[in-house]
Amino acid sequence: MATALPPPRIDLLVYSQSPAAFIAPLSLLLEPSPPLSLLLAPQLNSECQRLQSTSSPLPKTYAELLSIAATLVESWPIEDQAAFMSAHPRIGETKNLSALSGAEQSGKGNDTTPGEVLKRLSLLNTLYEESFPGLRYTTFVNGRSRAEIIPEMEVRGLPWCFSPVEAPFYPSYQDSQADLSIVTQKILGIELPPPSTQTGEPRLKAIIEKTQIRVMGSKAWRDELKRGMADLWSIARARAEGLGVK
Repeated sequence: MATALPPPRIDLLVYSQSPAAFIAPLSLLLEPSPPLSLLLAPQLNSECQRLQSTSSPLPKTYAELLSIAATLVESWPIEDQAAFMSAHPRIGETKNLSALSGAEQSGKGNDTTPGEVLKRLSLLNTLYEESFPGLRYTTFVNGRSRAEIIPEMEVRGLPWCFSPVEAPFYPSYQDSQADLSIVTQKILGIELPPPSTQTGEPRLKAIIEKTQIRVMGSKAWRDELKRGMADLWSIARARAEGLGVK
């Protein structure tokens, strides 16, 4: 697997006069995207120049730089925030991954993910994106395997697919240990057993027909954007630390 080179020294980057200097290190830590190149890099460069002109402290670490970046991104229109977050690959993708995304998704050094796990993740990604238009499921993997992400996606994602009338049937709306088989039997009319080579995946159409779409800009949609963004910055900080440039 290819390895990523560390970004430039922070004490050199923050004095750069060109927004272009910020694009490569930010893309390394956050994944490349048009909002990163066209919005974040110029804004971050301008903020560093403003701090310098007012004799204010410049960021001394990448963690401090990322904190400033997070504040800037939070002020963007939600469409730009969603596009920025969606630059991260889907959980379970195996092609066209950056070196760091590939390493993160391989979990504890194991590059092989069973086919049934990839199929389940594909189903969950589709269901999530149907429920939250414009968003892509983003989570701080933090050394977990792809298979270990499945319960999180099911517990976190499935309740949001139910209508308010159906939601009370969920045995424990906030409990990550909830019995998902009960949920799917009572509400979706199907069972969602653990991924297996012996059991086919449920029909996507049957699940999507029950999916409640969370309109872009609604409270539930914004809450999920906020959660995903928090994990995105956790990923970026972990990447910087892993590259030895805290």
